Amino acid sequence: MKAAAVAAARGHEVTLYEADAQLGGQARLAQLLPRRAEFGGIITNLTREMELAQVRIQRGVRVDRALVRQTAPDAVIVATGAVPYVPDLPSDGSVQMLTAWEVLQGAKTGARVLVADWRADWIGPGIAEALVQKGCTVQLALTAPMLAGQLPLYVRDDIAARLHGLGVTVTPYARLYGAAGGTVYLQHTASGAAIEVEADTVVLCLGHRPVDDLRAQIADLAQVVMIGDAMAPRTAEEAVYEGLKAAAAL
Repeated sequence: MKAAAVAAARGHEVTLYEADAQLGGQARLAQLLPRRAEFGGIITNLTREMELAQVRIQRGVRVDRALVRQTAPDAVIVATGAVPYVPDLPSDGSVQMLTAWEVLQGAKTGARVLVADWRADWIGPGIAEALVQKGCTVQLALTAPMLAGQLPLYVRDDIAARLHGLGVTVTPYARLYGAAGGTVYLQHTASGAAIEVEADTVVLCLGHRPVDDLRAQIADLAQVVMIGDAMAPRTAEEAVYEGLKAAAAL
């Protein structure tokens, strides 16, 4: 969205193709986390920027090689984002496995939930808080040594205080290994010791993998520029900055 607005403002004829019916991608999910409703403002602001720059918007259209060949653009900025990373974990199916996206989209969990957090950012603690609010007993297992270690100190302290008040058990140095017989197995990353947790559901907050297959499909048809999570999953700030840079360089 930022790339489209800046490119159009600089005089290019720009069409933004959105695969979904609504703009915003992962920002639409982020705003559903507890106390994160303001995140939706990024969608509102960038939508207005595109309107002012007279960007043509096509919703519900997924770009493929045929569309690029038909429209014959000079350049394609690929901002196709990412999807949750789901590892191939040993499991007998006795413990439900869901992604954070599925939970935010309304998937039902069991009463006892383990949230497996690899990134140590907003997502794991936000999912844990949301599930406690729904009446679940929640444990948060961090691969990292510290809760919310990727966030500023003042934010981290607020999250720690919030989860403590909600009764969420936080276990650092805990890497998810698998599940069987209603038990989730983790490994302490420093000592190598086994950790066992009884749970009905595991919610995977294990990062994302880029959706970047379009690049290879259209590389011979136009200049292709990768930005945001499609290049490497990171933050919204980096995605917006890369959109600005990509458009300014055209």
